[in-house]
Amino acid sequence: MHYVANARRAGWRARSVLAATIAVVAVVLGSAHAQRVVIGMVLPELEAGTALERAVARSADEGTTMVAEEFAFNAEMFALDFEVAVARANDIEGAVHAAEELVTEREAFAVVGGFGVGVAEALSAWSAERGVPFLNIGSSSDALRNEACERTAFHVEPSAAMYIDGLAGWYVRSGFRRWFVVHADDAEGERLRERLGWSLRERHFGARVVGTRAVPAGAGDVAAAVTAARRADADVVTLLVSAEDQLRWLAELDAAGLEAEVAGFPHPQAQTRAFFIAARDASPRLGAAFRSLAFEATLDAYGARELNARYRATFGGPMEPPAWAAYQAVKMLFEAATFGGSTEHEAVTAYLSADTTVFDLYKGIGTSFRPWDRQLRQSIYLVEISETETVPFSMAILVGELPAIYMPGTEVLERLDQIGDLAAESRCNP
Repeated sequence: MHYVANARRAGWRARSVLAATIAVVAVVLGSAHAQRVVIGMVLPELEAGTALERAVARSADEGTTMVAEEFAFNAEMFALDFEVAVARANDIEGAVHAAEELVTEREAFAVVGGFGVGVAEALSAWSAERGVPFLNIGSSSDALRNEACERTAFHVEPSAAMYIDGLAGWYVRSGFRRWFVVHADDAEGERLRERLGWSLRERHFGARVVGTRAVPAGAGDVAAAVTAARRADADVVTLLVSAEDQLRWLAELDAAGLEAEVAGFPHPQAQTRAFFIAARDASPRLGAAFRSLAFEATLDAYGARELNARYRATFGGPMEPPAWAAYQAVKMLFEAATFGGSTEHEAVTAYLSADTTVFDLYKGIGTSFRPWDRQLRQSIYLVEISETETVPFSMAILVGELPAIYMPGTEVLERLDQIGDLAAESRCNP
């Protein structure tokens, strides 16, 4: 009861800050009281897909519910006509149809989404055709930030390049320099393999890929991979495959007696406590290891302490990355509509793109979208899965943050751009 009371007080403090912010906006805009602000969310069906996909859907839904309630509370005080309109779809056709209905029938001025295979790519293309701002919170694909980039598409979800640079940095600094890569036998898997090789080669002296295996979904010769990794004297085996396949490989690598460390790519499904529990069940030895996350529920600094406390008080569990991304996307669009002074598509796109626009992600430092690929600058986190903890909130131990945002002698953007593709490497030409 004491914890809940404290969380509630933290929630009211946060709401008071938001109320004061909106009061300032109302004074600045003059006509803010008459403004209609509708933000569209395309989220997955709650009961569809695998257990890991349902965990992502539930997390994103809770983050959306929380931000809608918090901002509606403040908007009501100043007669803002505010709504977070939610539509659900689990495939490309359904997602595009849902986005179109949100804009034409619900009057949404921007759309948030991107969970599911190909959904973010389809919504990005739709946004460019319609001129409607789209915030991607579900796909890390580097293609969306490069050859498939669009001027109207902005990426809250960290890019694959950011995650890979983070993984490489953490493991290499810990002495793991010989990497064996198991990657999906498709275009995205090949892209991840190439980016990891580039990161090791260009940014980490003495680190390199010593072997690779391309594997089809749901299959792959684990025994042959283990033999090859041993012959190559690999320090770490990296699984650049789906979350479901990572679980299968963990179990079979354990059974085959792999001695090396195992790292896995952080797809949204692999950033949930549901995945952590499944990984530990698959292999108590290899599964209780390190994972990379866009946000961590035990982060107890910056504004994250209050955000995490409010979420836990409301839903009883940890705020996982999909919930954080949904919350932040709505928050940024609300700020674009109010501080930017308009819900017109071009005005919102210009506000999100401006190098003078700074967003507070509750990660300790104000940030912005990179102008060359519309990727949101931000830190990512490293956690270690507890071998014994059974309470979901406590089973991840926060052990690292990258970039080191308070490193002396560097400028803010320089620090944040230490991970991911820089302008010189970008192939984005919208």
